[in-house]
Amino acid sequence: MNICFLGGGNMASAMISGLLNKNYSPALIRVIESDSKKRLEIKARFNISSEAEFKKIDEDEIIVLAVKPQQTESLLKSISHEISQQIILSIAAGIQIKSIEKWTNGHKSIVRSMPNMCAQIQLGITALFTQETLDTKNKMAIEEIAGAIGDFIWLDNESKLDAVTAISGSGPAYIFYFLDAFIKAAIELGLSRNEAEKLCSKTMLGSSHLAKDQLNNLQNLITSVASKGGTTEEGLKQLESNKLDEALLKATRAAYERSKKLGSEFN
Repeated sequence: MNICFLGGGNMASAMISGLLNKNYSPALIRVIESDSKKRLEIKARFNISSEAEFKKIDEDEIIVLAVKPQQTESLLKSISHEISQQIILSIAAGIQIKSIEKWTNGHKSIVRSMPNMCAQIQLGITALFTQETLDTKNKMAIEEIAGAIGDFIWLDNESKLDAVTAISGSGPAYIFYFLDAFIKAAIELGLSRNEAEKLCSKTMLGSSHLAKDQLNNLQNLITSVASKGGTTEEGLKQLESNKLDEALLKATRAAYERSKKLGSEFN
């Protein structure tokens, strides 16, 4: 199917790169970008069509809404007369389906999604939701786009996207924050910056791979490292006494509430 990206920012570029890496035809992809410099960069980088204004070329097209949330209303209203049977796949954070319907004069074929930063290396996780029943062809097309940047899940309720925003959307920043603190702790113990970076990053990477197939048994993994009376047990006591789990819950709750608030403002 033809894919048209409304906006050529970082996430759109990640999705285009992922699709091309999976041998999607460049001839089937186009980008609508108002910034002339970005337009030229996109065309040169991906060898795809890059235009300043949206014009309908095919009913059988997926329109990827990839502009900033505050730009969404004016953009959709300006092109609503060009939208008929196409599917809209929105990655505009916080913009609800009911708002997209309103701004496109009642258009119904809409899928909301929340990808994350790891899409840049095709290791992202994207949550998808639609109120409509997609036929097999269209569902496969949406999953092909989401699958080009990593894994994906379908949600059964649109309201869960606020939780997704707080977890996988904001989550990379929490991981980077922890890794930065871990490296600083290693340096405080006398390791060089280079030694600390390699030890901490490889420990985190290896541990995440080890946990991947044992997510229901994380406590067993913890126990397997923390032998009775050993060094790990002593370190874990400090994390528990400082209530790391409560701090993480507070962080995700704050992000969740902020997502809801921004959503209500945008809509």
